[in-house]
Amino acid sequence: MVLTCLEFIEPHPDQTVHRMAEQGLSRVVVVPYLLGQGKHVTLEMDEVLGALRAELPHLRLYLAESLGPDPRMADIVTERVRAQAEYLPARDQGKPTGVLLVKAGTKNQYDDCVWLEELGRMVEMRLGLGYAVAIAQSHYGDPTVEAGAARLVDDLGVASIIVVPYIFFPGLILKRNVLGGMDRLQKLYPGVSLAVTPPLGVDDRLVAVAADHIRRVWDQVENDGT
Repeated sequence: MVLTCLEFIEPHPDQTVHRMAEQGLSRVVVVPYLLGQGKHVTLEMDEVLGALRAELPHLRLYLAESLGPDPRMADIVTERVRAQAEYLPARDQGKPTGVLLVKAGTKNQYDDCVWLEELGRMVEMRLGLGYAVAIAQSHYGDPTVEAGAARLVDDLGVASIIVVPYIFFPGLILKRNVLGGMDRLQKLYPGVSLAVTPPLGVDDRLVAVAADHIRRVWDQVENDGT
């Protein structure tokens, strides 16, 4: 297992795969340790692997799935929401608590957010009565943070919203886009309580999902004899 970064920080995937080939490896699984199925996972990884296959025709390269809408991911989000709900003001009894699941922004031509909708349904089922879940993108594409909040407040009548940054770590997207979006929401809905959970961070379940995706690729390779 070698860690690599798609952009900014070296080694990049092409550098790493070349080094693996130089070490005599004949089969390599590339695992996008990413939450969704947007441009990085689809278009960019296809381009990277296509170039590598042309440069290293003797090396068999396989692409695993991104983390996606796995039930274990829904469990992490559910735990974060329940922990944060304890700090919400006890008012407007009888109204549901809203949960706004916000992923990093991707243009809709690359990600239609269907997987995020599936994850939102999983979270809502786990939370049960008294909660309503909507999804949003931090920037670039639909649904916007404002659209997700409108669904919770105007359509479902929530009294408070817990924003879940569906990203790995605190950084520019959290500070500028997610928290900046919350500032806009507070102005739009001054009577609605807003709270935010920490981002996903490091969790054994994230690693377990990635490991399962790797095993799935190797199992398929063994079954196909390739």
